[in-house]
Amino acid sequence: MNMHAKPELFAPCFPIFWIKDDSIEVDADMVRFTLQYGCVEIDCEAQADELTDSTCVNKTNDPQNDVEVDYTKLEIDQNTPISVLRHDVNLTDGQKLQLTAQQVEKLNQQLEWICIEKFEMEMAA
Repeated sequence: MNMHAKPELFAPCFPIFWIKDDSIEVDADMVRFTLQYGCVEIDCEAQADELTDSTCVNKTNDPQNDVEVDYTKLEIDQNTPISVLRHDVNLTDGQKLQLTAQQVEKLNQQLEWICIEKFEMEMAA
């Protein structure tokens, strides 16, 4: 038989949990973050996709000196497997989770801000 395993079919989802803003850490393309609901936390890790985006950079006050510069940003989609690192609930370390669309949107927004901040620091140096 031709059968393909789809881990996203068996991954639990926690829609009432939210992404804790100050918990997001980026190391190369690995993203670590915490899902939280009240005092219950789940520390997670996922491998993000590297994408290229661009922004305008201008080192003067003259708008005609704007230059488009590419930078690398990270993004996670809804089918990205999320690994459990530490938890306060009935889960197994290493178990895969799935994020909701709202959780993915919030995480990607935070990742974009982190990547832009990192890019601006590199440009200033």
